[in-house]
Amino acid sequence: MKKIFLLFTLTIGGLVYAQSSLNISLIGRASYLNDNNDIWGYTDSVGTEYALVGTLAGVSIVDVSSSAQPMKKQFIQGPYSTWRDLKTWSHYAYVTHDTPFAWNMVPDQGLLIIDMDSVNESNARFKAVNFPIPDSFGNFDTLKTIHNLYIDEKGFCYLFGANIGIGGALIFDLKSDPWNPTYVGIWDSYYLHDGMVRGDTLWGSAINDGFYVVVDVANKDSTYLMASKSTPNTFTHNTWISDDNRTLFTTDEVGGAFLTAYDVSDLTNMTELDRIQSLPGTMVIPHNAHVYGDWVVTSYYTSGVQIVDAKYPELLVEVGYYDTSPNFSGNGFYGNWGAYPYFESQKIICSDIEEGLHVLSPNYVNASRVHVQVIDSITGAPLSNAVINIKDAGLEETSSIDGVADLGTPNKGKDSLSVTLNGFVTAEHEYNWIPGSFDTVRVALLNVNNIGVDNNQSIAITVYPNPSKGRIQLTGITSGSYVLTDVSGRVLEKGVIHEENFCISGQFSSGQYLLQVISGDLHKVFPLSLQL
Repeated sequence: MKKIFLLFTLTIGGLVYAQSSLNISLIGRASYLNDNNDIWGYTDSVGTEYALVGTLAGVSIVDVSSSAQPMKKQFIQGPYSTWRDLKTWSHYAYVTHDTPFAWNMVPDQGLLIIDMDSVNESNARFKAVNFPIPDSFGNFDTLKTIHNLYIDEKGFCYLFGANIGIGGALIFDLKSDPWNPTYVGIWDSYYLHDGMVRGDTLWGSAINDGFYVVVDVANKDSTYLMASKSTPNTFTHNTWISDDNRTLFTTDEVGGAFLTAYDVSDLTNMTELDRIQSLPGTMVIPHNAHVYGDWVVTSYYTSGVQIVDAKYPELLVEVGYYDTSPNFSGNGFYGNWGAYPYFESQKIICSDIEEGLHVLSPNYVNASRVHVQVIDSITGAPLSNAVINIKDAGLEETSSIDGVADLGTPNKGKDSLSVTLNGFVTAEHEYNWIPGSFDTVRVALLNVNNIGVDNNQSIAITVYPNPSKGRIQLTGITSGSYVLTDVSGRVLEKGVIHEENFCISGQFSSGQYLLQVISGDLHKVFPLSLQL
């Protein structure tokens, strides 16, 4: 879909930033000396909202309740690492790091646990979990580094890309004692870069193998692979399941890759539904996608954060974006690392590698969608390669072999729709976008070979004036009937022809119509422009 850029300036803390955005605004920022990485959110028992920001040197805990002035509360040092991930359970935060060596000589922390009830004290309470863990063959090794983690709704923590085995999924139970997790199982058939779990199903990103995996984790000591599927760019970085568990969304961490939606309701027949890019043609790299109700919030390195309306996953529509990294564009691992959209306040917090923490206010817009079916006005056959243009939305699509094209926009209200195809009369009419709907429009195109042609070549019929104000003059016929339709073939008016002159009786708006003239065996179709 076409991206519309709105350029404006914002002044925060005396600094002026030029940002491109749609339906997302900046309300606060916090800067860092070190590069940032991933981000997560936490809300305490009294409703205070915190950002957990991963940095090169450790974890920053920031009070973002007063969004315009984020307050850094704690910084917990760790080994230098480009990669950190963070999640929460109960009043604890769990943090991973993944680096082969620590430049600052801080020992590996394995799984770092932070007591969030202590963040307002002078020193936060935290500990490292780095005891020996068995791999799938029973060989023990000390937990040192982990790439990513996820905590499900049952209180099981899944560690991905750890130094144990080949880096599949290590499973810990947090329920009984979140401060002292209990190791309960492993799935280690493929290296997993990331993943998420809902119910008894793990959706994992086998990045090096280029596909996502579906793993049964009902029995933690007896997990097994149920299904897998390649992703478009075969570098599967991130997976996230919809709230109804029917649609999976993935990202590939390469330039020009997609946010892709799949129907996963039948694991024996998982099918791609649609895919969408941020700034097509610029080679921007997608990173992490998260489902928020009917929307998917995705971080893109050099183009910031994107909101996609996924209510109808067969047609993903971009409805919002905010560029957190105005100094970078195109391909490259710079800019926005992650975005967290799950605060009750609906604010989105983003971690930009160079530009720090961004607190954003989104407007979750319902997209307008239309299914256009293009047919031959005489035969009713579908017409492929017809160009559908919707002017104000800036959309243009070509009809498929079935004569259909689906278009979507964050716009609403009146617009102008035109359909063109070589050898056919262009159809134009007004269209009204309806937010939250998936409308259907049928457009019938008149073949130019049918203009003025009938089954009685000895009789020549003409219609004038054209454009007309409603009074029609015919030559070559003095009796018969007429049918007036819109360009989709919908009948608007029928009448009897008693003489060469007749008037259209209905109240119609100015625009393009089709006039069918019938007299005995004679039948002609004329494009008619009304100017009323």
